Amino acid sequence: MICNNCGTNNPDEAHSCGNCGQNFEVQHMPKIYEHKRRKFLKSLFIILGTIFGGIFFFVFFTALPWILLALGITLSPNPPTPKITHGEFPFHLVYEADGKQYTIDDTIICDYGGKGADEGRGKYIKWEERLSSGNKITSFLFNEDYQYGIKLFDGVIQSQGSTTIICDIGNPEYYLGYKKYKDYSPGRVNISSPIANGIISEDELWNKYKIKIIEEKFSEPKVGNSISAETAYKDVAELVAKGVMVTPQEYSYSPGTKQIVFKWKNDTDKQLTSEQSFYIQKKVDDKWQDVYREKAVSFSREEITITPNTEMLHTYDISKYTNNIPAGNYRVVSPVLVPVKEKTFEAHVLCGEFTIN
Repeated sequence: MICNNCGTNNPDEAHSCGNCGQNFEVQHMPKIYEHKRRKFLKSLFIILGTIFGGIFFFVFFTALPWILLALGITLSPNPPTPKITHGEFPFHLVYEADGKQYTIDDTIICDYGGKGADEGRGKYIKWEERLSSGNKITSFLFNEDYQYGIKLFDGVIQSQGSTTIICDIGNPEYYLGYKKYKDYSPGRVNISSPIANGIISEDELWNKYKIKIIEEKFSEPKVGNSISAETAYKDVAELVAKGVMVTPQEYSYSPGTKQIVFKWKNDTDKQLTSEQSFYIQKKVDDKWQDVYREKAVSFSREEITITPNTEMLHTYDISKYTNNIPAGNYRVVSPVLVPVKEKTFEAHVLCGEFTIN
C-alpha cells in the first residue's frame, strides 16, 4: 500500500506508514478497490434480479390459469332466482331393520340458500334442507344433484365392505317445484358400497339386508316455481373483444349436432388468452337468454393463446349441455383476457352465432 503522505510503498496488511507514521484508515480507498466494490455490487444486483425475476415468472404463469378460471366463472351466466324460496313438507316413514320396527313422522324444511360458485359447477343455486325435529339427514349425489335421505343402515358387511343404505326423502329442487326429475318420487332406497351402488329393489333389500319399507307417505311438491328477473336485460355482447371476429364454419346445424367449429380471427396487435369454458344463449323475442342453466358449466384451466393478426379454428363441444338441442338461433360465449398494458388485462368475451333447424 502506497502512503499518500510520503510515497513510501508499504505492505498491503500495514495499518500505518513505516516511514512517516501516516494512519492508512484516513486515506481514500484506491481506485482498484473502488472498482472491485462496484463490480461486486453489480454482480449482486444481477444475481438478485435473476432470482426475483424467476420467482415472478413462475408465480405469474402459475397463477394465470387460475385467473382465467376465475374470469370464466365471473362471466358465466347467473343462475335464476326462484320465486318460491321456502316450503315445509310433512312425511311419514315406517321401516323394519334387523327385526325392529321404526316410525318417523317429521317435516322436511326446504330453503333457497343463495348462490355460489366453484370451478366444477361455475355459478349455481344453493339449497338447504333439514328436518323440523333437528334429526340428521344424509346428502348423496343423484343425477348430478344432491338428494337427501334417512340412513337405514350404515356399517361394514362381510365380503362387501363399508355399506350405507339410504331412503331417499327428496331434495329442495323437487319439493319447491324448481326441477322435475323423470320417473322420480321420494321413497326410493339407495345403496352405496364398494361392490354395489344405486337404487336397490325391495326384494334385495329384504333378502340380503333384512330391511323392509312398511309404509311411506311424502308430501306433493309445489308447482310453477317460475323465476324472477334480478336485473334489467343486458346483452353480454357489450363485452365483446374489439378486433376479433368469430364466425362458424357452417351457419346451420341439425338438432343432433355434437360439435360446432368456429374461426377466431384476431385482427389486433395484441396476444389474447382464452380457455375451453363457454356457455350457450338462445335468441328469444329479440333478446339473448341463457339456456341449460341446470347444467354445470364445465370450466377448464387449459389456456388458448390467440396470437396477433392470425386466425385459428376452435371447436365447441355442445354435447356437454345437450344431445338434442332444439331448433332456434343460438350463440356461444367464451371469456377472453385482453392486455391493456404490461401485466394488466381486461375481461372480455367472444361471441359466435349459429342456427339449429
